[in-house]
Amino acid sequence: MKRFVILMLLGALLSGCATTQMLKPEQPPELVAKEDKALLVILRDTYFGGAIVFWNYLDDQFIGETMGNTYFITDVEPGQHYVVVETENTCVADLTFEAGKRYFLREGIAMGVWRARTSGFSPVSAEEAMKSIQGLTYLERDPNGKLKNMDPEIFKTAIEEYKADVETNPDAYKEMLQYKGE
Repeated sequence: MKRFVILMLLGALLSGCATTQMLKPEQPPELVAKEDKALLVILRDTYFGGAIVFWNYLDDQFIGETMGNTYFITDVEPGQHYVVVETENTCVADLTFEAGKRYFLREGIAMGVWRARTSGFSPVSAEEAMKSIQGLTYLERDPNGKLKNMDPEIFKTAIEEYKADVETNPDAYKEMLQYKGE
């Protein structure tokens, strides 16, 4: 019985460490925004919690996963969107994207109870992002992967909690709220 419990716990822990939606292409793309879209670059430039997968969404639509020392990019339609990261918890960034601009977001990481937590997004200058990316692995979505969008209830709760937190603690979000991309 003890062995069974240990195997079950080990399986549960390892299931949180495996990525299934991303591939490592031979060559990363250039970080250039299309004329009619914005380019979002999400980077996780620390190896702390390296094997733990963070799921990322634009509004409630899956856009990519990160693990330690990885990054990915996605094109974004201009306009207001929520960028959401989900792991043991969720964090949100509310951005108004402009066509032709690039947006660089760093994902923070913190200790969790069952798995790593996110401490949220912070904007990064293009110069700093380019330096950081030199040591990161580029990932892209697997076209054959089973893309799973965010659970509607989790998304709704994440946005409600984000809005309430911004209202009660606006200074903590000032840098993110003022970020306009480059």
